[in-house]
Amino acid sequence: MINQIIGEKIAIVTHKSQTTRSLIKGIYFKQKTQIVFMDTPGIFKSNRLIDKIMVKNAWKSLNDSNIVCFLYDASINKINLNTFEIIRKLNKINTPVILILNKIDLIDKKNLLPLISEFQKLLKFEEIFMLSALKNKGIEKLLDWLIFQMPVGPYFYPIEDITDTNLRNIASEILREKLLINMHQEIPYNLLVTTEIWKEKKNKDLEIHLNVFVSKPSHKAMILGKSGNNIKRIGILARNEMEKVFDKKIHLYTRVKLQENCLTNLNLLRSSGLDIDA
Repeated sequence: MINQIIGEKIAIVTHKSQTTRSLIKGIYFKQKTQIVFMDTPGIFKSNRLIDKIMVKNAWKSLNDSNIVCFLYDASINKINLNTFEIIRKLNKINTPVILILNKIDLIDKKNLLPLISEFQKLLKFEEIFMLSALKNKGIEKLLDWLIFQMPVGPYFYPIEDITDTNLRNIASEILREKLLINMHQEIPYNLLVTTEIWKEKKNKDLEIHLNVFVSKPSHKAMILGKSGNNIKRIGILARNEMEKVFDKKIHLYTRVKLQENCLTNLNLLRSSGLDIDA
C-alpha cells in the first residue's frame, strides 16, 4: 500500500507472505503537511533469528508513532490466532490505533460488517477505513483523515524526499522481490541479498554488483539454473525494474554465493539492510 500512497516504488511487493524484512519509511506531503509512514514487516511467530529481529523492529517502531495503522487483509474474512495476539498487545499501548481493512474488493459485502464488528469487540479503534490499495480506492479518504491528525511541528525531511531508504538497499530488495516471485517453495525465505558495489559511471549509468547468499548447495544450484540461465533471467527482470525506479541505465552483475548459516550471520544481516541493533 505504501507504494500507492507515495506514488513511487519504494517497497517490494509479491503475493507471498513475509515479503517485507526491513522497516521502510515513505514520506508523503500534501497541504503543507508531511506524513512519515513506517512500513513494517508483518508480525508472526517464528524461531528463526532473522524473523525475530524483523518482528522486534516492527513493534519498536510503534514507540516513534503518533498513530498506529493496523493493516489487515479483509479477504481472509476471519480473525486468526496470530491477529488476536497482535491486538492483545495493541491494547497495551497508549498510541491511537486505526483499523485499515485492505482488499475489500475481494470479500463478499455481507461478510464485511460482521468482520468489522468482531474487530470492534477486541479493540477500541480510533477510526476504521476500508480500501483497496490495488484499485486505489479509499486511500484518499484515509490520507485526508491522517493529515488532520498530524501534530504541528517542523518537517522531518525535505519536502521533495519520498523515502530515506538507501538506494543500495532498494536495489538489493528489487532483486529479492524477483527471487521471491520466481523461486518456489522455501528458497526465497532462506536467502539474503546484499549490494557489494554501487558505481555511477561518467555517462551517469549505474553499475551495481549484488550478492545472493544461501546456506544450501541445492538452493544455490536451483537459483543458478542450468548453465546459470535462471539467475540470468531473474537478473534481467531485476535490472528492468531498477531502470524504471532509478530512471537510469543499469549494468547489473549478480553472483550467488554459498555461506553457511547466512541467516544468522549478523554482518550479512546488517549488510542486507536489516536493523539488527534496534
